[in-house]
Amino acid sequence: MKKLILAAALTATAAPAHAACIAIAPGLPGWERLDFDDVPSNTWAEQNGALVVTADSSSSVLYTGTPATDNTVLTWRWRVDQPVPATDLTRKGGDDRSLAVTVGFAYDPATASMSERMKRMVVEAVAGADAPGRVIEFVWGGNEAKGSLSQSPYSGNAGRIATLRTTADPSAQWVEERVDVAALYQQIWGETPPPVTRIGLIADSDDTKIVSKSQIADICFNAG
Repeated sequence: MKKLILAAALTATAAPAHAACIAIAPGLPGWERLDFDDVPSNTWAEQNGALVVTADSSSSVLYTGTPATDNTVLTWRWRVDQPVPATDLTRKGGDDRSLAVTVGFAYDPATASMSERMKRMVVEAVAGADAPGRVIEFVWGGNEAKGSLSQSPYSGNAGRIATLRTTADPSAQWVEERVDVAALYQQIWGETPPPVTRIGLIADSDDTKIVSKSQIADICFNAG
């Protein structure tokens, strides 16, 4: 398995003004849920301005479109109150995680590989005609080292899993993240990234058959 180290793509300076943020409001307007066949869905709710997800032997995705912005630095706060045990996120059928933030980039047929073009019809059938072409998934969980990048077992070259936090990180504490998604895309695929079109949230415990609970808040795009 190929790994890369998140270097310049991860920064630690304070977020600048004029951030473009994604609303987390009661009733979660603008968010859509993607369920999986024969798998119970997670419970998603808003609580004090945060998105709270409970996975009970379940899995699902909550996603939304992104605001129009040229900002490429994504920031957010998250916490895991009841974690999922470390699993192998590169193996289908055993890849539970406490929480993940996915950043989806617009599909660009001009730069897509032959494999990506062949799979596009299936992707659109599942996730819609405006589904992202490539995705980076920022994970709290798994058994990979913090700072590593792995290829997704589901989307192949079109997807990467970036491990930001592991089960060794403290639970029930808010943690702030700051990632330059454009720089990371360039590092992975060696190309100027297309626009970010979707942000998705994933939690799943359908393989480990436990109850997990996590929260996320203040999801914003900031200038680099």
